[in-house]
Amino acid sequence: MTRHTRRPSLLNINHATLLRYISGRVFRAIFIAFLVVTSIIILVDFVENSRSLDAEFGSRQLAILTLLKAPSLIEETIPFIVLFGVIGALYGLNKSNEIMVMRAAGLSAWRFLSPVILISALIGLGWALVFNPLASDLMTRHDVMQDELGGGMKMQSNDIWLREGDMNQQTVIRANAVDFSNRTLLEATFYQMDVEADGRTVFARRFDAKTATLSPQGYWLLTNATENIPGEIKKDTSTLSLPTQITTRQFQDIGQKTKAPPFWDLPATIQTNEMAGFSALGLKMQYNKLLALPVLLMAMSIIAAGVSLRLSRQGGTFQLLVAGTAIGFLLYFIDSIVATFGEAGLIPVILAAWAMPIFALLVGISYLSKIEDG
Repeated sequence: MTRHTRRPSLLNINHATLLRYISGRVFRAIFIAFLVVTSIIILVDFVENSRSLDAEFGSRQLAILTLLKAPSLIEETIPFIVLFGVIGALYGLNKSNEIMVMRAAGLSAWRFLSPVILISALIGLGWALVFNPLASDLMTRHDVMQDELGGGMKMQSNDIWLREGDMNQQTVIRANAVDFSNRTLLEATFYQMDVEADGRTVFARRFDAKTATLSPQGYWLLTNATENIPGEIKKDTSTLSLPTQITTRQFQDIGQKTKAPPFWDLPATIQTNEMAGFSALGLKMQYNKLLALPVLLMAMSIIAAGVSLRLSRQGGTFQLLVAGTAIGFLLYFIDSIVATFGEAGLIPVILAAWAMPIFALLVGISYLSKIEDG
């Protein structure tokens, strides 16, 4: 008995069934692209870790470290995964003449591309809301595991500066060294300044301590401390506690490689940094880029559709792949440059994060409209 592949007859199905069929094809293609890109990233990172990390790391530890780091690396490739996935799905539909049948049935490109655009937007939304926090958490575990296995950043011997505060008081902290494993500053100095009504800061007091340990309960425990207040005699004490807004996670992040907090923690972290007088441009840029990710992926899907439909008429699979790859890398390159300008404060953060995704989306819509309507 001959087995036949079961496919719906495109001329005899309703619109909802057709959309489900196209959605399934697109989702499978994007998932395959995801697996391919992920496999390459994991393989390259595993080889790199085996060269750069100490020989005492076993294959099992290297594999765990690689898997923990992979989601953070994959996040940079999500636009390319969607681009290649959509190109692959539409190429498959073209190769089997299904798009030609849809057009013969009177369907416009916008109608059968609507599930492609919707899936891309949902992937961007899901990554920002779910997978980005997961990737951030796994990256933190990666750094902690690497420190525990190889020493890593447990001790930093050069000077370290911290700053915290609110609208009423600012505190600048300097230490000669820091022990990250014990959350302890060595030879620490705390400069406390009061904030006047006009915004000026006035020096209030200074604390010098042999060690300053960050407690999970929200205070610094100073040992062998000396308090100096202008116009008063200095006071020596064996132990002293000072309240702090710095959390244990923020303290550990100082010595770890995590670039930014997870999506859900970004607004609070931005507010804390601004209240303490720190620049939060980098965090604002990261937050807005995650918000703009659905728009960027929609733009990638529309550009991929335009390239696929145009080249499917002209023929040439190789040209299709080259054109799609070139457009994707060009968009990514320009977006990275604009983001750098935003982080440096040369252009507004909102403009830097949203300009390229919106521009690419509008260009993609215009190009696809030209192909569709002539």
